Amino acid sequence: EEYREMVSFQWITLSFLLVSGALFTYLIPWTQAYFATLQIAAGTDIYTVSKLLTHSSVSTTQVYAEVVNELKRDASEKITLKNQSLK
Repeated sequence: EEYREMVSFQWITLSFLLVSGALFTYLIPWTQAYFATLQIAAGTDIYTVSKLLTHSSVSTTQVYAEVVNELKRDASEKITLKNQSLK
């Protein structure tokens, strides 16, 4: 019963978002950001990603590169080196 209510609520919400156009307002930018971040993380150069997203300036795409750089920086800060002497 609880599952049925949850699914019903999800369908009502999705229907409202589709009818109001809000789904595309929020979904399209999110998918573009997700795509750009994945492409840059995979090694695709920023110019190519910029053109794929039809950005007029590479500086617009630079935001996604900064996200990837921040993730790399956070990951590298988690690495700890222990001073071990050879016996």
